[in-house]
Amino acid sequence: MLYKEGMPATNLYVVREGEVDLFHVRDGKRTVVETLRKGQCFGIEPHLEQPVRMHNAAARSYCELALVNLHDLAESVADSAGLTQGLLRSLSERLVAAHRLIATRVNYQPELQVYAQILYLLGMADVGRAAVVLRPGAEARSPQAQPMLQEVVHNAKLMLGHSERHIMACLGRLQSAHLVHIEDDSGSGKRVRFAVRDIVAQVRRLVAGDSDADKLTHETLSLDEFADLVEVERTVLLRKLASGDFADDVFTFRREEILRLLDSQGRRYFAERRVKTPQEFADITDLEFADNKSLFAALARRDSLELAKLLAPLSGEPVRQRILDALSRRRREEVEADLDGLQVDAAEARQIGAALIDEVRKLMLEARAS
Repeated sequence: MLYKEGMPATNLYVVREGEVDLFHVRDGKRTVVETLRKGQCFGIEPHLEQPVRMHNAAARSYCELALVNLHDLAESVADSAGLTQGLLRSLSERLVAAHRLIATRVNYQPELQVYAQILYLLGMADVGRAAVVLRPGAEARSPQAQPMLQEVVHNAKLMLGHSERHIMACLGRLQSAHLVHIEDDSGSGKRVRFAVRDIVAQVRRLVAGDSDADKLTHETLSLDEFADLVEVERTVLLRKLASGDFADDVFTFRREEILRLLDSQGRRYFAERRVKTPQEFADITDLEFADNKSLFAALARRDSLELAKLLAPLSGEPVRQRILDALSRRRREEVEADLDGLQVDAAEARQIGAALIDEVRKLMLEARAS
C-alpha cells in the first residue's frame, strides 16, 4: 500500500518502474479504476483546498517511484499560464468524478443472479402480468414461462456483452441446478422453461449457498468453464498447458488471473502457442516452431516407417501437418501408406521423437552460430 483514501496528500508520485493500481473500496469490495505504468504520475488533486487522497494506491508489482513535494509542484504550476492551471483543475475534477462513478456502478451481483433477473423480465413478458385467479384454499403456483432460447441469448448479448458460448454455459449451470429446463418445442426451436416468479429467489439461494460466490480472487474454474470463458477449444488449452505456455495461476484456472490476461493479452494469448526457441524444444509438438531447412534436413535422414511411427500418435496435432508438409510428395505418400493400420509402441514413438528434436535443435543452433 502507498496510501489510503482520506489520508493527507503531500507528494506527487511518478512511476519509474513497475505498475501501480488506483482503487476504491465500496461495500467491502475493491474496484481498480486505473493501472499506472512507467512514466505516468498520480497523487495530485489540485482542485482541493486541503489536498487529501481521493482513492487508494498500491503497488501491483515491484515498483520504483519518484516523489515530488506538492508545495514545490504548486510553485512550478503557479509560474505557468492561467489556462494551464484551469485545464489541470478541470482534468483532475473529471478524473475523480469518473473514478467515483466507476466504483459506484460496478455490478457486484453474482453472474447467475444477473441471468436470473434477465430470465425474470423475459418470463413476465411471456406469461403476462395478469393476476392469477385461484379457487378458495388453492395453493398459489408460480406460472411457467417458456421464452425462446434464441430470445434469451439475444438479450443476454445486448445487456451483458457475453458470447453465445458463455451464455449457454451459464444457462447450463442453471439447468444443472434444475432451475431451468431447455426443451425443443415441436420443431419451432428451443425454449427455456422455468417458474417465472421463483427464479430470482431460487438463484439467490443457490448463490448464497456457494461459499466462494463473492471470492472471485480465489475462484477456480473447471477446464470446460475455462474454455467457455476464453472461447478456445479445450484441446488447444490442454496442448498449451502441457507445453508450459501458461503461468501457474492460469494452470490452476484462477478466474481472476484468466480475466486479467484476457483483458490485457486478448484471446490470442489462449488460442495461439508461445513461440519457443530451439533451446526450449522439449516435446515433439515444439517442432511446430522449427525452421523449414533444419526440419527438412533432419527428416531426410529417417525412413518412411520411422516417420510413420512418429506421426501415428499425433492425430489432430498441428505438428503432424507441419512434418508432412516438410516432406517431398513421394516421401509423404510413402509415410501415409505406412500409417494405414500401423500399430505403434508409445515408448518407441517417444524415442524417435526425442532423437528428432535433438537433431533439429542442433541444426538450428549451428545455423544461428554461423
